[in-house]
Amino acid sequence: MLLFLQLYAAHLVADFLLQPDWIARDKRKLSTLSAHAGIHFGVACAFVNLGLNRSVLAAIAVLVLVHVLSDYLKAALSSDSWLAFSVDQAVHLIAVGVTSLWLATSSWSQLFPILATVAKNKDLYLIAAAYVAVVFGGGFFVQKVTKSFLDQLGDDTKQLKPGLPSAGKYIGWVERFLILTFVIGGYGDAIGFLLAAKALARYPEIKEDEKGHFAEYFLVGTLTSVGLALVAGLIVIRVRAFF
Repeated sequence: MLLFLQLYAAHLVADFLLQPDWIARDKRKLSTLSAHAGIHFGVACAFVNLGLNRSVLAAIAVLVLVHVLSDYLKAALSSDSWLAFSVDQAVHLIAVGVTSLWLATSSWSQLFPILATVAKNKDLYLIAAAYVAVVFGGGFFVQKVTKSFLDQLGDDTKQLKPGLPSAGKYIGWVERFLILTFVIGGYGDAIGFLLAAKALARYPEIKEDEKGHFAEYFLVGTLTSVGLALVAGLIVIRVRAFF
């Protein structure tokens, strides 16, 4: 665990604190990638410090190579979107985890059984299924539930609905993700702050709707979304306790 934390902390420092703009702008050039790789290698060696030996240095070099290859593919094959950024960071995290396990077990023959044990962990699949179902599947369900109410709103009331493309969808994703995380993690009190912040953000639209139709539409969507996340979180807790 210590080695993983050292390598991942080094990754975060090198990728966010010590990455100048001229590197971040274009990672398709060999000179830029080489400079980025050098920073990552130096920071990783500094963080691991007393544990350095030939095996660790070789592992860090491979880790850095994987890192810059991922950065190159992101720059060459995708736009600078949040999804590409998230996938790239997930690749880096997995690479650090595998490298840490490899060094901790000293050989690949010992690493594979550990990975197999992780892959067979039922909690992993239970939680992954819950997040995908609630965050993304729940979005489709909320959309279908609220559509009939949205159709009943007058044109003047519909104008109060925020017009940023897909903003509501992303807000719903984040909302359900956070609530499910709070429930599973045992931090249910934080849900109140989240809902209060959302209500404050929608207060101007609710206030301008004298008939209260927008407020009812907002409540239907919010309660459906929040209810899904709450119920799913409680189910995950019960299932984990039962099995």
